[in-house]
Amino acid sequence: MAVLKASVVKKTFLTAAQLNVLELEAKGLKQAEIARRLKTSRANISILERRARENIARAEQTIKLAAKLRAPVTLEVKMGTDIFNVPNLLYRAADATKIRVKLTAPDIVAKIREEARDSISGRFVVKTFWLAVARDGNVLIT
Repeated sequence: MAVLKASVVKKTFLTAAQLNVLELEAKGLKQAEIARRLKTSRANISILERRARENIARAEQTIKLAAKLRAPVTLEVKMGTDIFNVPNLLYRAADATKIRVKLTAPDIVAKIREEARDSISGRFVVKTFWLAVARDGNVLIT
């Protein structure tokens, strides 16, 4: 298992220790128990977990950015925009490339509220973000 784990970790943004902590946590162990098993402090386990989650978030953001770069439709949603106007803007941009967006207008607004929550306040954009539509019609938010 250690050889397999080393080869798997080598291809990720996680260290072996971070992966080990996440695996044990996924099995339901608390930080204190993980620390006992790994013969380290709970503070060290907390640091490993936090850094692992930061690395995962960075990797996910990189994937979104790469998808945006490949997407034939991108839309900058600027500060001050009413999010209820965004679906029509996105549909128009997608129509120009003959791509059919897979989401309904309410689904787009819900996706914005969920994935760009730090960029909106109420129904208005307070921090610019990007929407992209992939060739298959899936909507991405970066």
